[in-house]
Amino acid sequence: MPAAGTAPAGVTVPPRPPGSGPRTCPAPTSRRPPKPAAEDDRAAGAQHTRLSRRRLLVTAVGLGAAAGGGLIAGRLLSSEGSVPGGLPQGQPSTPVGGVTAGPSVQAGSVTKLPENLLTIYGAPGSFGNFDGGQTTVRVTEVPGWGFGPGQAAFNSAVSADGTVFMTTTPFSDDQSKLTGTDMEIEIFEPDIERFTRLVIPSTKGRLSLPRLDPNYRGVGGGDTSDVIVVPGPDGAQRVLFTSLMPYYGWNTAVDGELPSVGQLRRDQPTARWVYDPQVSWTAEQLATTASPSLAAQAFPPLTPLQPRSSRGPASIARLPRSGHLVIAQYLGAGGGGTDNGALLVVDSAGRVLAHWQYPQVRPLGIALVVNPREVVADPTSEPDDERFVLISDVRGLDYSTQPFPIQEFSYSASRGTITPCSTAVRAVQDGSRMESAVFGADGTLYVARTKSDGLHAETVAVYPKLGRERGLVTRAPATGNWPTDTWGIANQPDYLVAGTDQGGLVRSITLDPRTGAVLLAGLDGLVQVVRPAGRGARMTFRTEPPIDVGLNMLRGPSTRYVGVRRGAVDPLRRSLWLPVNQMVLDGLPWPYPPFKLDQWLMRVDLDVLLGDD
Repeated sequence: MPAAGTAPAGVTVPPRPPGSGPRTCPAPTSRRPPKPAAEDDRAAGAQHTRLSRRRLLVTAVGLGAAAGGGLIAGRLLSSEGSVPGGLPQGQPSTPVGGVTAGPSVQAGSVTKLPENLLTIYGAPGSFGNFDGGQTTVRVTEVPGWGFGPGQAAFNSAVSADGTVFMTTTPFSDDQSKLTGTDMEIEIFEPDIERFTRLVIPSTKGRLSLPRLDPNYRGVGGGDTSDVIVVPGPDGAQRVLFTSLMPYYGWNTAVDGELPSVGQLRRDQPTARWVYDPQVSWTAEQLATTASPSLAAQAFPPLTPLQPRSSRGPASIARLPRSGHLVIAQYLGAGGGGTDNGALLVVDSAGRVLAHWQYPQVRPLGIALVVNPREVVADPTSEPDDERFVLISDVRGLDYSTQPFPIQEFSYSASRGTITPCSTAVRAVQDGSRMESAVFGADGTLYVARTKSDGLHAETVAVYPKLGRERGLVTRAPATGNWPTDTWGIANQPDYLVAGTDQGGLVRSITLDPRTGAVLLAGLDGLVQVVRPAGRGARMTFRTEPPIDVGLNMLRGPSTRYVGVRRGAVDPLRRSLWLPVNQMVLDGLPWPYPPFKLDQWLMRVDLDVLLGDD
C-alpha cells in the first residue's frame, strides 16, 4: 500500500477542499523571534563523529554549503578548525550537493529519444560516445568553449535576445570546498555560436585570487550560485548573479573583494555582455546602506582581518510588483550567533530594504538548523503583498539531514517588512524533501520533491491558488509560536502528480509559458513533461513518460560525475536549456590544484518535446 498522503501508480490525488484558516497573510507583529540555540547545544553537535562521504553525498541539497554559521570564521575553514598543517578538520559540517550515480527506471518506462530533440554544445572533441555520430543527438563543437580550472556548470538563465548564462560551482559540488582560482560566469550566444568565459574582477581588478594558505593548493576565487534576468532602468535587460562564497582567505587590502551580488549588461560598442562593477555589490557595500544594527546582523564582520560576511547569498528572485530583489542568505551569522540563515530584500540600486532572520525552530523541543536555499516569486502577487516561497535545507545539531520544508512569505514594500504567511511545511510526513519549485502564470505552485534517500524523485506536489490564497497558508498559517508549535508539519498538497517519481531527484523544474507544461529534468538525465489542465480545485494532469537524454554517453572515468542542473526556458525560440556538468566528487582528496574538466550545454527543442512541431 502507498504511504499516507501518496497516490498509487497511475492515480492523481483529487483536490482537497480549502482550509478554514485565514484568507490573507497575517499582519506583521512586533513579537521577537525565539532566541538562538544555546551554545551548549551547538557544542554538543560538534562532538559527533564524522559522517561518511556517502552519507554526505545523499543529502543532495544542490547547493553544497557549510551550515556552521559564518563559514570562513567557523570551524571548517579557519585556523581554529584545522588539523596540523592547516587543512580543514574532518567534521560533518558541510552538506554536499552532489551524488555520484543516478537511479535507473524500469525497462520500457522511458520513451525512445525523438529525432531532432536534442543538441549538445561544448568544446571540440569533448562529447564522448556522442562523437561517433551514431545517435539522434546533434553535437555542435563551439571554438573557444571552455570553463576555467575548477569550475563546473551550475544554474542557468536566458535573456530575451536568446543568450544563455551559466553560473559555476566547484568540482566538489560544495561551495565551501572551492576548486578554482577565480569567479566566473559563462555566456553562450546560440545564434552566432559564441561562448564567453567572463571572469569577474575584484574591487582591485584582480582576476585570480588564490587562498594565501599554501595547504589549499592554490584554490580560491569564488562561486556564482544563482542567476536571473531582470529589466534594467534603461529598458534593456540586466543579468544578476549571486555568490554564496565570494571570499576565500586572501588579503583584501591588496587583492580587493569579489561581489556578493553582481550584474551584467550589454556593452553597446561591442555588443557583448560585460560585468558592470558600478551596480555590483560586496557585503561591505550592501552594509553601508543599512543601519549599523541591521548591518551587523545581515552582514556581520567576522574578524578584523576579514571582510564582512554576506552570509551566503544562495538564491535570488525579482518580486513582480515592486521590482525589488529577495535573496536567500544560506549561512548563519558567525561569531557564536545563530546558525540559521536569513532573507534579504534590496532594490535595484543595492539598498537594503528589509531583512528577516530565521528564528530558532524547536519542533517537539528538538532544535534544528535552517539554511534558506531557494526563493521563487509568485507572479500573481498583489501590491504591498508580494508573495514568494522559500525552500530550506535543514539539519539537526548532530548534522543529520532532515526533510526540507517549503514556506510562503509576504513582502511589503511600503513597510519594508518580510512576513511569514505559512509555517514551514512538508508535503507528507514520510521523510521526503521539498527540492525545487516553480509558479504557473495563475499562481499555481509546483514543487519537485525527493524521496528520503536523497537520490530518487518523489511525486510532484501542487498547491493551486484558491481565491486569494494557496493551501500552504489556509491549512498551515504562521500564527502563534509557529517555530515551535507547527514548524515542519504535514500540509498535504491539493494534488500529487502520479508518474513523476520514476527517476533521479529533480535538478530542474521549469515551465513553458506558451503551453503551461511543467518540465522536469533529473540528475540521471531523464526529462519529463507534465501537462496541467484546468485551475484551482478543478485541475487534471497528464504525465508523459520520461526521455533519457543520454548522459551516459558523456561519462568518463568512474570517479567523475556527469549531471544536469537547473535549466532555463526560452519561449520565443522554443528551447529548454540544460547545463550539463562534470565534477570530481570522490576521485581526488580535496584540496587539489585547479585543473579543467569539460562542461556542456544541452538544448531541448520544445516543439519536438511537446509534439508541437
